[in-house]
Amino acid sequence: MPRNLYDSPVAGEFAALCGGGTDNDGSMEDCLTLAELAGGGFAVRDTKTAGEGRELRFSEAELTSFATGWLATRA
Repeated sequence: MPRNLYDSPVAGEFAALCGGGTDNDGSMEDCLTLAELAGGGFAVRDTKTAGEGRELRFSEAELTSFATGWLATRA
């Protein structure tokens, strides 16, 4: 049975990866923030007011597959 990523603690700080703020603390509407999970995987958060604090969690393979597929549609 696969590991439940929602049971894993966040292993480090959330880093802002896009958008308006450049201070990397998630206080502005940066679009999303990303942090690694203990034992592998990633937590992704929306920093906009309406979605603040909501989290999605992905294995490295899932997140890589999504990012690769999404970028392919943007080329």
